[in-house]
Amino acid sequence: MKNVKKVLALLLALTMTAGALSGCISNYVNNETTPAPTQQQTQAPSQTPAETAKPGETTPPETEPDISGITLDVWYAVSGTSGAEFTKQSEAFAAKYGVTLNLSYSGGSGDTATKVAAAQLTDTAPDVALMYAGPLYTGGKDNYDIDNLIKTGKGFDVADVFEGMMDYCVYMGEGYCALPYGISTQVLYYNKTMLKDAGVDMTNPPKTWKEFKDVLLKVKASAGDNKAFDTTDQAWLFKSMLMQNGCTIINNENGEITPIFNNAQAVEVADYWYSLVTDGLMPAGEHNNAENTFLAGNLAFLAASSNRISRWVGTTSFELGAIEMPYFTQPSLALGGNVLVILTRDPAKLQAAWMYLCYLTNVENNTAFALATGYLPIHKSALEQDSVKKAIEENELYSVAFKQLSYTWAYTHFEQMGTMDTEIKAMLNKLEKGRGTSQDLLDKAVQTLKKEIDADK
Repeated sequence: MKNVKKVLALLLALTMTAGALSGCISNYVNNETTPAPTQQQTQAPSQTPAETAKPGETTPPETEPDISGITLDVWYAVSGTSGAEFTKQSEAFAAKYGVTLNLSYSGGSGDTATKVAAAQLTDTAPDVALMYAGPLYTGGKDNYDIDNLIKTGKGFDVADVFEGMMDYCVYMGEGYCALPYGISTQVLYYNKTMLKDAGVDMTNPPKTWKEFKDVLLKVKASAGDNKAFDTTDQAWLFKSMLMQNGCTIINNENGEITPIFNNAQAVEVADYWYSLVTDGLMPAGEHNNAENTFLAGNLAFLAASSNRISRWVGTTSFELGAIEMPYFTQPSLALGGNVLVILTRDPAKLQAAWMYLCYLTNVENNTAFALATGYLPIHKSALEQDSVKKAIEENELYSVAFKQLSYTWAYTHFEQMGTMDTEIKAMLNKLEKGRGTSQDLLDKAVQTLKKEIDADK
């Protein structure tokens, strides 16, 4: 990142309603309404790790170094239930290892990005941060300490983490510079009552976007115009649709980023998107109102973050359902959410920071965080835990979110990705309102992004 302006552009574009971006949850979890703490200090008396560590946690007790007395400054960009669960686990870590954690809620994604970027310029950044687009603040600063620590084989098992989630922790296709923590995908929710009224049988849901459109046309015939489908985050969904149709969005050739979301595959996706508007299936330029419209019972389908499961189950006036996201030629979904980064370069603090991240991301703790907040567990082995099996069995929406994990992905983090998302949103807004053809609007968006990439070389 070269300036705070780009940070703001990035985070405004990347805030994927993560709640982020976001995850899934069973029907017995509280909603995220708890006010986030502003700052607190967590400290515990020094103790020997070997006396309290349990089998299977981070590294074996006898090999864990003594980090008692270390102080870490920690900023986090999650609030409500997510913030409460994060601080709860942080307090448990501090008590176990005798460290001091200065925990500060740093605001939402945009606020945290601005604060971290400014702090890095003045060497006052926190030691650890939980934030969105984290690789831009580590790998973007040539900080790959996490990659080196992973290679030691102590504390974090990459093989047990979903591949797409690890890709979400890479900068410019190079090494790991973050760890996944609160990860989400989009889910296609639907109003079962509206579908029944439209005579649509969802026992065999549509698999492709073509099949999905046939369903939407039936809804229109029953409910009227612009009540069939919408999305809360058009850029997030559009990128998934591009990948589904064979467009990889950008090319990264030896560190040279080239946007390609104006090729034939991208035009096909944009044309389909436009047809949803012209056929009266999706309102033009009203994505900010989509969630409220859906919850009011005036929309049949909504593509939104999987963390909405935790907020909506048992609260809607209609019966809520969900299906896997349709696709063009292959199932594919872009990930969203937050990651953990180590910003300190102080060798005395680095080991303590690494042990802290490993503690938060171990199977037991990360799964507990996911089940309590609405994010997706990052570990493949979490699927074998009884608590996860129970959640999947008891909640069909939760089951859908988990099924999608096998085809999730993260595109390359690069400096101008905020501009890319901003341009995609602007392009779709113009397209929906008939202010240009798919090809022309995509070309303009790509050209704008290319100019910024070239200017930053």
